[in-house]
Amino acid sequence: MTAKDPKVSGWRPDFRSADEQIDRHSARLRALVGHRLIEAWTVWIVGDDWFADLPVVMRFDDGTQLEVCWEKFDDLSLTWNTIDLSTTPRAWVDWPLEWRRDAHDDLMSVVGGIVTDVRATTYLFETQNVDDPEDKSAAWLTAGLWLATDCGDLHVFNALDENGVAAKRPERDAAHDWRPV
Repeated sequence: MTAKDPKVSGWRPDFRSADEQIDRHSARLRALVGHRLIEAWTVWIVGDDWFADLPVVMRFDDGTQLEVCWEKFDDLSLTWNTIDLSTTPRAWVDWPLEWRRDAHDDLMSVVGGIVTDVRATTYLFETQNVDDPEDKSAAWLTAGLWLATDCGDLHVFNALDENGVAAKRPERDAAHDWRPV
């Protein structure tokens, strides 16, 4: 459980390693295929910008509500139907916050689309010892959840301790890949 206030509009976060979350929720994520994304919600600082620290909420035509939130280096919370979007979000900040429907351009571009595929995205994280440049290590990390729809792609990813959202197919190259959930 996160040290941040877990009572954001009823949200019950469940932060775990991304691989563990994807494995635990793979059947439910795969069950989104064939369903229409009818709404997407994000928290905004009133009069300002997206507050990317709180969940991205996606609602589907079967009543399913998926709540995705990234934090820290590899922590992902995937929850279902815990957030009451009619309740003003409160968090650990002093700024007034509000839920906004379809307010993020990248999310808006896929609202109305039917999910055709769900994948986890990964990247090759590499480190090098500053005292010994020959001392290198690398590991593949799960860093995003990608929903393909019949009207475009949606990638909700770890943007280093907050959520990132992109309406495009994730890269696939020597340092980026994706896999089925």
